[in-house]
Amino acid sequence: MSQTPKLPRATVRRSLDARPLVVIARPLKVRPFLECFDRGSGVSALVLEGRIEAGQFAVSITGQEPVPLQGSVSQDAHGPFALLEPQEHPLGRAHALRVDADAQDADSAHAAISYFELTGDLVARRELAYAERSYSVHFNPLGLVDGASSSTPRSSAPRARLSS
Repeated sequence: MSQTPKLPRATVRRSLDARPLVVIARPLKVRPFLECFDRGSGVSALVLEGRIEAGQFAVSITGQEPVPLQGSVSQDAHGPFALLEPQEHPLGRAHALRVDADAQDADSAHAAISYFELTGDLVARRELAYAERSYSVHFNPLGLVDGASSSTPRSSAPRARLSS
C-alpha cells in the first residue's frame, strides 16, 4: 500500500429552493463627445454629439433637437461626466437612440450610445437588431470615448460566386 493518504470523496448538495441571482445594473459613465460618421454614397455625414446642459446629459443627432437622457451629472479629475441608466428612445417612426453596456465587453460596464436607422418593415422595426444601419460611440470605464463604429445588416441572400 502507498503511504499517501486518500482524500475524502467530494459531496454534492442539492438546493431545491434556489432563487435566480439578482443582477444589479451599474450606471454607465459617459462624457461629452462629438463624433462624425461618413455614411458614404453621397449621403450627408451623421453627427452625434453628447453634451451636458443645465445639469442633464443630452444627445443631438445632426442638428436635431437634443434628446435628454435619464441619469445624474457629476465631475471628477477628468472633467464633467454623466452616470446613465440603460435606456431606449424612439425618434419618430424610422430612428431610435439606445444607451447600454457595450456588448463587446459588458463585464467591465463599458458604455455605448447608439443611433439606429430602422427598416421599413413594421415587424422588424420593433427589434433594434434589425436596424438598417447603426452608429455607436463606445466609452471606457472612465467615461472617455474609446472609439466609434457603424454597421449595416448582413444580407440573408446568398452571394453570387465570382467566375474566374
